[in-house]
Amino acid sequence: MLATVFRRSFWSFPRSAHSMNWPAHAPKHRINDVVYGTVRIPSPIDKIIDTEEFQRLRNLKQTGLVYLVYPNCEQSRFVHSLGTFSLAFNLVDKLRHSQQSLGITSAEHCCTAIAALLHDVGHGPFSHLFDGEFAKRCGRSFKHEEMSVKLIDRIMRKPEIRAAFEPIIGAGAGEDYDQSIKFIQEQISSRPTDFLDGIDLNALSPEEREKRLEQEWAAVVEGRGVKKSFLYDIVSNAYCGHDVDKMDYLLRDAIASGVSITFSMTSLNRLLDHVRVVIDPNSGLRRIGYSKKCDGDIKSIGESRQELHSKVYQHKTVRFIENMVVEALISAGELLLYKGSDGQMLPLTMVTEDVEAFLKTSDFVEAEILNSTSTDPRMLHAQSELRKVKHREIGCKLGSFEMSPDRANHHGVTNNEIGANEVVKMVQDAMDRHLKGELAGKYRVMHSVLGRGLDEKTHPIQRQVFYDGKPCENEGEPMIGCYVDEDYVHTNCPKMATKWEIFVMGDRNQPQSDKDRIRAALPSAAESLSFLTPRKRSPPQDSEETSLSSTGPSAKRALVFSSQ
Repeated sequence: MLATVFRRSFWSFPRSAHSMNWPAHAPKHRINDVVYGTVRIPSPIDKIIDTEEFQRLRNLKQTGLVYLVYPNCEQSRFVHSLGTFSLAFNLVDKLRHSQQSLGITSAEHCCTAIAALLHDVGHGPFSHLFDGEFAKRCGRSFKHEEMSVKLIDRIMRKPEIRAAFEPIIGAGAGEDYDQSIKFIQEQISSRPTDFLDGIDLNALSPEEREKRLEQEWAAVVEGRGVKKSFLYDIVSNAYCGHDVDKMDYLLRDAIASGVSITFSMTSLNRLLDHVRVVIDPNSGLRRIGYSKKCDGDIKSIGESRQELHSKVYQHKTVRFIENMVVEALISAGELLLYKGSDGQMLPLTMVTEDVEAFLKTSDFVEAEILNSTSTDPRMLHAQSELRKVKHREIGCKLGSFEMSPDRANHHGVTNNEIGANEVVKMVQDAMDRHLKGELAGKYRVMHSVLGRGLDEKTHPIQRQVFYDGKPCENEGEPMIGCYVDEDYVHTNCPKMATKWEIFVMGDRNQPQSDKDRIRAALPSAAESLSFLTPRKRSPPQDSEETSLSSTGPSAKRALVFSSQ
C-alpha cells in the first residue's frame, strides 16, 4: 500500500525565483508514513508541528473508541494531520505549475498547507465522541472546528511562529499577516460557498456578473477574493465534500481497520493527476474540478465513506461502548478539573469555554477516571462503567435491519438525525408491545445514520464540477466546467444518498430464549410500521403431505455409484 502521491516529487518541479519561492529549500524533515511512504516537511512548518498544541494530537486517537473493536485502529490525529498536510501541499503545488495563470502565491500555498495541518487541532478526547454525544448530554453546542479556529490564532501569534512565517505570509511577502491567519481559519470552518447558486448569472453581462460575484463573495469571505475561491475547496469542502481531509482519513482508516473500500491510492493518484481549476457553470465561482473520466474515482469517495461508517466508525459494538464511555464522562465530568487561563479550575463539562483548560484534555481522561482515589458515588459509577468496557461486559447485537429514510415519511418523520431518533423510539415502542413488556430493560434499540457526506438525498458527485477534454498547459482563464446529468445519477446512484441502520442490543448473559424472542420481535415491529416489506410466510402444512415418497413421481432419483 506504500505509495508516493504524484509521479514527481513536489521539489522536482522547476521553480521561478520571483513567484515560487516557498519552499525555497529541500525538506527539513522526511517522515515515514504508512499511507504515502514519506511525508516531506518543509521549513518552517516544523515549528508548528513542534508546538504543544499540535503535539497534543499524539494523545488523541483518530477513530476514537474504534480500537476496542479493530485493535489496529490506534492511529492518532497527529499522523492524520500530517497526511492531510501532505495532500494539500501537493495539490496546490500541482496547480501552481499546471495553471500558472491562477496566480497562486507562496503565501497562499503556505496558508493552505497550514490549514490542512491544523484542521483537527481542536478535537477533544475520543475525537467525535466529545463534540457529539458528550456535548449533547452536557447541553452544550461544541464543534471541534470552532476550537481549531481559536487554536490557530493562538499558535500563529506565538512570537517564534510569527517570526518564522512573517517573511512568507506576512509583510515580508507583501501580505497582511492578520489577513493570512483569517484565510487559514476560513479554510477549515466548512463555510458553505453555495450562496451564489440562486443568482441567474446568465441574465447579467460579463462585467455585471464579475462585479456581482465580487460583492457577494466579499460579504461573507475575508481571507481571499473571489478569484481564489477554489482554495476553499481543498482542505474542507462544504460544497461537495471531496477534500484532502476526507481522502486521507478514508485511506488511513481503511488500512488500519483492514476493511476494503473502493477508494484507493490508485484513485487518489488519478484525481491528483487530473485536477484543474474550472469555472462552476451555476455560480461562476472558480472551483476544484476533475476530468470526467475520473467520475468513478469521485463516486468511490462517497461510497467508501458510507462503507467505513457502516463497518468501522458506527460498528454496533463501538456504538454501545461509546454510550457507556459517555455515561462515565458525564458521571465524572464535574469531578475532573483542569486549570484554565486565569488559574480557575474548570470541570470536563466546561473545558470548551477556556482554551488553556481544553488543551489539558486528551484520551488520557479514561486513565484519570480509573486511577482516581475519589470516593464520590459519581466517580465510582464512572469507574464501574469503564471497567465493564475493559472486561468486555458489554451488550451484543441481537438483530438489525437497514431502511431508506423515505420509508418513514408516512409517519411524518423527516430525513435527518432527528428523524432517525424518532424511528428508533417507534421501533422500541412497537417491540415493547410485541413482547408485552415482559423483557423491558433487557434490550435497547439504536441507530446509525450512514451517509455519503451531504444530505440524505444528494449524492456528493452531483455537486462535483468536472471538465471535459484535455486542457492545454499554462492556459489563460480556466475553462467552464460541467456537472453529471440526471441520467447518470439515476443509472449509477441509489435513490437516497443515506440509509439508516436500526439495530437492537441486549445483555449477552441473558437466556438464549430471551435473546431469540427479542431477535424475532425486531423485524415484526419494523414490518408493523412499514419500515420493512412484510416477509412472505408459507402456511404450515401437514408433514405427511410435504414428505417425499421414495417411490412417488416427485421423488428425486438417488445417485448410484458402481463398486467397480
